[in-house]
Amino acid sequence: MGKRSMGSKGIKLWIIISAVVFLSVAITFALNTVVGYETQKRALSSNTLELNRITANELSRTTQTIVLSMKETMKTAADYFSVPRNRSDGVQGQMDFLRKSVPYFNSVVLVNEAGVVVSTSPETLSLVGQRLTSAEAKQALELRKPLISAPYKAITKRLIVMVSYPIFDAAGQYKGFVAGSIYLQEANVFQKILGEQLSNKNGSYYYVVDSSGNLIYHPDLTRVGERVGENPVVREIMNGKGGQMPVTNTKGTRYLAGYSIVPAVGWGIVSQTPLANVASSVSDIAVRMAAISAPFLVVILLLVVWLSHRLTLPLNRLAHYASAFNRGEAVTVQIPQARHWTYEANELFRAVSESFRMMGSRTEELSDQAHTDPLTGLANRRFLDTVVEHWVEQKTPFAIVMLDLDRFKSINDTFGHQQGDEVLRFLAERIRSEKRDIDFGCRYGGEEFTLLLPYGDKEVAFLLAERIRLRMAEEDSPIGRPVTLSLGISSFPYDAEDAATLFKQADDALYEAKETGRNRTVVYQRERAAKV
Repeated sequence: MGKRSMGSKGIKLWIIISAVVFLSVAITFALNTVVGYETQKRALSSNTLELNRITANELSRTTQTIVLSMKETMKTAADYFSVPRNRSDGVQGQMDFLRKSVPYFNSVVLVNEAGVVVSTSPETLSLVGQRLTSAEAKQALELRKPLISAPYKAITKRLIVMVSYPIFDAAGQYKGFVAGSIYLQEANVFQKILGEQLSNKNGSYYYVVDSSGNLIYHPDLTRVGERVGENPVVREIMNGKGGQMPVTNTKGTRYLAGYSIVPAVGWGIVSQTPLANVASSVSDIAVRMAAISAPFLVVILLLVVWLSHRLTLPLNRLAHYASAFNRGEAVTVQIPQARHWTYEANELFRAVSESFRMMGSRTEELSDQAHTDPLTGLANRRFLDTVVEHWVEQKTPFAIVMLDLDRFKSINDTFGHQQGDEVLRFLAERIRSEKRDIDFGCRYGGEEFTLLLPYGDKEVAFLLAERIRLRMAEEDSPIGRPVTLSLGISSFPYDAEDAATLFKQADDALYEAKETGRNRTVVYQRERAAKV
């Protein structure tokens, strides 16, 4: 029989071991990268949606205040011009004062009962003596009540929104109306509120639509006045709803949008972030994680190759001796007697186990990150929902405390978001130090936190809430002074039989704490709620 070729001898054991370890580590690393990417993407998308919803709510509250102030300004002006002498003496001076004293209107006009312009500010409008013929002006004359118009082309050829208020004399006779105009395609009050958004690095922006789906404000001024009612978010606004959702806009771009209604006028404010920017941010995180992990993985792999070669060397020598014997060659070296193969098997198992342990540890770390709020270190909203759902299913009695920092927006506006974040961490530390070991502290979103007290009733929850509230009210926060809290408490199953009702009750109690002066704890009472 002829000699067998070198290729028939097979692959050396240390190469197989090294290849198996390399593939195991590579596959595990790839799986961890994919799992981490998807987990981070979902978490960041969820956080972005929630942040945009909160932003839209804040902007809608600001806009609501401005709209009400506009109406009140026009009412004051109408009361002034209801006096006949005031409609004839010093009208121009009063009109100029009206326009300049508030930052809302680009121009104001005084119109008599026949629809003829009596006075304008600025005078350069050159409208005095002209009859207004627009449908919006006629509507104001016919209805004789306060109105805020939809966007329309005025007699000045500008796209405007008109805020008008009727004028009645002491005898109740209609004498016309006074109106303020907002120039939608020029510098206006909305740009003062939202105008700095173009510098937002994550691509987020805001826009405002009226109740008919017409754009009142948009960073692209050429789109102001455009009807966008086919947008799903705008349709929700037209139905009087606020909330958050992923959406594809009229140009085919996917966004994560939060939206809110301005109750006084039915307008909607939308805050949205491109989904592509969120994915890009997650990709950057994944790349950084890979860059940090790669050197350690390379070192580990090199070490495994070296160890596998050294540990399989006795077996390699034994195979060499067997091969030499099979070829009929004399064996001049004594075969080792130690049971190296058992030792090698143990060492290989230990090396592979260590590699998977490290990868498993990274998987666990990523899983922990998915359930932890990165800013405060408390549990996040996802963990909160999971625990509450489980307790409700198991009929486990528990109490819930909802905490909200008072006037947190003013802290951010005055001291900056970095200090605002420090205040959130400060509160989180107080929650951790005061809660029981079995309690869960969670960040619900923004400046709102939640405490879950298993097997705790409302009395236990109230005592805990008061300890936290009093500490916050007495201790200096990172901004150099105490920051107060408002808290709402409810319990399961005494107050509610499902999670949604429970959270609403606690939120209602929190709202009552806010409305009745802040810096207080309110316990939800079924009897009181029934009376309301």
